[in-house]
Amino acid sequence: MGSFGPVHPFMVWNLYLAAIPALLALVLFRRAQRFNVTWGLGFVAWLLFLPNAPYVLTDVVHMLDDLHASTSNRHSYEVLITYAVLFGCGLCSYVLSLQLFRRFLHRVAPPQVILPALLALHGLCVVAMYLGRFMRLNSWDAVFDPGAVLQSVLRVPRPTTVVVLAAMFLVVGVGACITAATAQKVFAKLRRLIVR
Repeated sequence: MGSFGPVHPFMVWNLYLAAIPALLALVLFRRAQRFNVTWGLGFVAWLLFLPNAPYVLTDVVHMLDDLHASTSNRHSYEVLITYAVLFGCGLCSYVLSLQLFRRFLHRVAPPQVILPALLALHGLCVVAMYLGRFMRLNSWDAVFDPGAVLQSVLRVPRPTTVVVLAAMFLVVGVGACITAATAQKVFAKLRRLIVR
């Protein structure tokens, strides 16, 4: 299957995977919630798929290749816009998922647990993004090939890897904060327009 302009098949697949955690969060973290085995399995699925949302940011490696292969300024702009949309969609899914989870935590957990839980979750997502991009693991490998996941995780604590993870933690964190702040402003303006 080939590309359609600057849109590649992997982009469609990665967007599909990025949407899954947001959809699961919308179901799992509703106000009235019954905790049972089904909810628990859904939560595990949400945890496994959550890193797919910010993972699209690692597709920057493909963007650089596409820009290098670009034959005109117009094509370069198309590539930049296409990847900006991809990155924006991934970040929106990530932020929505985390915001819904944060609200859920406010209902069920002590306040002092919320920030550490969100930071730990963000850190785990960054490690999973690293495993996906550099070790080529997928979310479902945690279920179908846990040995490979464990082996890869044990190889992570190297000095260069720790630097890459710290950079990813910051970049994704800043991107998520900017996305959340932008979304809040957009929704506030929309609310004011609707109320008028």
